[in-house]
Amino acid sequence: MVWTCNTIDIISLKKPTALDKVIESIPKPKGAIPNFGLPKWKVMPLESKIPMVPGPEGAYNFTRRKIGKKLWTSSSDAEFNLYDPYCHEIKFTYDSLHDEHLVPFFSKANNIKHLLKAGLITHNLEGKCSLKDYNIYRKYLRNLHIDSIKRELRERTRLSHEKQVLEYAEEQARNEVKKLERRERLVEASQKIWKARKLQEEAKIQAQKEKAKLLKERMKLLIITKHEEQMKRAAKAKARCESIKQKQKLAAEIERQKKINTLVDWRKKEHIRKKAREARLKYIQEQKIMAIEEKWKLRHESQKKDIEKEQFLFDCINTQRAVFIKKYNQKIEKEKKRMDSMEFLPKYYFCLHNELLQRMKIFVHCYMARRLPKGKERICCRSYYVDQKSEDKNKSFISNTSSTLPKDKETTKTNTRIIYAKWQLILPILLASKPYFNNNNNN
Repeated sequence: MVWTCNTIDIISLKKPTALDKVIESIPKPKGAIPNFGLPKWKVMPLESKIPMVPGPEGAYNFTRRKIGKKLWTSSSDAEFNLYDPYCHEIKFTYDSLHDEHLVPFFSKANNIKHLLKAGLITHNLEGKCSLKDYNIYRKYLRNLHIDSIKRELRERTRLSHEKQVLEYAEEQARNEVKKLERRERLVEASQKIWKARKLQEEAKIQAQKEKAKLLKERMKLLIITKHEEQMKRAAKAKARCESIKQKQKLAAEIERQKKINTLVDWRKKEHIRKKAREARLKYIQEQKIMAIEEKWKLRHESQKKDIEKEQFLFDCINTQRAVFIKKYNQKIEKEKKRMDSMEFLPKYYFCLHNELLQRMKIFVHCYMARRLPKGKERICCRSYYVDQKSEDKNKSFISNTSSTLPKDKETTKTNTRIIYAKWQLILPILLASKPYFNNNNNN
């Protein structure tokens, strides 16, 4: 199938980041890439589970390793990990098919035939498992892969971490000095406040004692009134219960007669429904099997086409980038030849012209670096917002150089006029890039 290089498809395509490239450079554990099922299962990352996709019988079987080979193995340089000590995330279950001590038993021909007949192993002597067990095994392989990635990233972050610790220690020392000064002021203020609060608390305690006496008297009256109300409610409830019991007996007898009549009708109708339901289920099952086989074929073909399309789009991106770089280099070489052909300039203007060309190249490189995808911008220099003092300096430099030119010959005057006109065209670009180059020279 012929694909077209569409910009919408290129934008929607997920581009690999720097972290993705680091992860791809580290080899995955053995058995992480399945040799069965759909094509995207082999490209699928370890953190995502294999879905339950209905397919024809014998299309794929979930296998982990051959019989007699251990499942839960670790690398030689693995670290002591207490991330999941009680095995809540991954359960290391025992499987007799992968027991090393049962290899002589499984190597017998009769036992192998029995296992094949029972559907526990494949013809390649690989132990079958359920989808849940296979996803748990993929999760275990993902943890092994993550451990190797962490060991590599830990070395990269060590130096930056040490620098942050030193800066944090200095900041804490400054904060500690400020805290001590603030604490001394607070101690003096707290002593004054404590004396005032002590007087207020004594007055509150006296008022609370008086309130407690009034509450005791009120509680006694409330207890007496509550007891009288409870006696009245108990008498009313007893009379209500007797009337409810009589009504319940009558309702139960009526309900019993209704149930007997409905059961007789239900048994007659159930026999008729049962025959119709069996015929309907048989027809539905046949239709489902046919639909599953058709969906499996369509899904297999569509996923193959998606993988081919992604590869084609990546090739288009690389060719477009190569064409852009080639045109850009040709433009730079053409400009350089044009500037080199100007041999009639004086020596000091020729040096200034070369320096300006070099600064223009750096400015173009900086301008391209500041333009990020999706219309974003960033500032690559610290002195980006420096004031326009450099503009006055350049104008004074031009006036001084023009005054030092020889005035005897007419040719020198015409040359200076041409140079001054060209300088006025290039001067705005130089002034725009001046803060960036000054910062680089200082660094």
